[in-house]
Amino acid sequence: MVEKNKRNLGKMIKKRLVGLVVGAAIALTGYSSFYTVDQAQQAIVTQFGNPVRVILNQGEIRDSERKVKELKEKYHQLGISVVEGAGLRFKIPYIQNVTKFDKRLLRWNGYPEQIPTADKKYIWIDTTARFYIEDPLKFLNTVGTEEQAHGRLDDIIDASTRNSITSRNLIEAVRTDERKMRVEVGLEETTPYEQVKEGRTKIVEEITKDSDKICREKYGIRIHEEGVLIKGISYVDEVKESVEKRMIAERQKIMGDKDREVKTVLSEAYRTAKGIEGKADAQATEIYAKAFNKDPQFYQFVRTLQLYEEGIGKDTKFIIGTDNPLFRLIKGEYSPTQKESSK
Repeated sequence: MVEKNKRNLGKMIKKRLVGLVVGAAIALTGYSSFYTVDQAQQAIVTQFGNPVRVILNQGEIRDSERKVKELKEKYHQLGISVVEGAGLRFKIPYIQNVTKFDKRLLRWNGYPEQIPTADKKYIWIDTTARFYIEDPLKFLNTVGTEEQAHGRLDDIIDASTRNSITSRNLIEAVRTDERKMRVEVGLEETTPYEQVKEGRTKIVEEITKDSDKICREKYGIRIHEEGVLIKGISYVDEVKESVEKRMIAERQKIMGDKDREVKTVLSEAYRTAKGIEGKADAQATEIYAKAFNKDPQFYQFVRTLQLYEEGIGKDTKFIIGTDNPLFRLIKGEYSPTQKESSK
């Protein structure tokens, strides 16, 4: 009886284990039979590594209806089915795999690189761009991942930027139009000015056009219509130091010229002022002489007052008698001439 019970218990355990394994397998199979493509994605279903279905989700790209139509025709010719839109999808478990790509705008940032211009100015150029995956099947076959896409863009955009910059003078890269440059007062004569033939806008358009063409034809990537942007342009350290020294020398020269001009003006003004002052003193002396010659006693009176004013301090106090010459002079009863004549 005991042996029989043990055998029955063993059979029951085996049945339950088999049931659990089968249930787990069914659950796993069911789980792996479905996948989801959300609004920000597009996907490719592959079977044994070969693409069999493409899920397009390109509502935001430029001219999307025409492009989707072109992709459908292209994929159908290759025997690949096409489905549009996000949602829950079915695939054959264990046989088919799903690769998803972001359909949104992606940002690429280049590394600053040193580029010489046509007029031999060495500058650092820092660029950026926004791109998106237009042809997911071509992208899968030629690139594979978003990280690898950045490497492709490094080569393509950097090369296009170098070609555009090296064929033009520096002024074309830093200016966009023919508006008059704002130059600090005093540096007008030392600041070179060149006519802008194309400008930075034209350079950016050229870089964008060349880069977009290569990306589209080779990798199924498109550069967004906003284009490649030049984030910054700066001189390399050696050139920057040379420019700074030249600017300092020019400023010192200008300041020296201004100082000489100021000193010359002040010297001429001083000379002119002294000449005017001398003429005025001579005229005043002549006027005084004529006036005093007409009335010597008045001259003596004024001169005596001046002497008292110079000899007596501002805060000096003194007492004089009525017979004092100064008192009599103030009252108009005395003059030095009369005194001398009385003697």
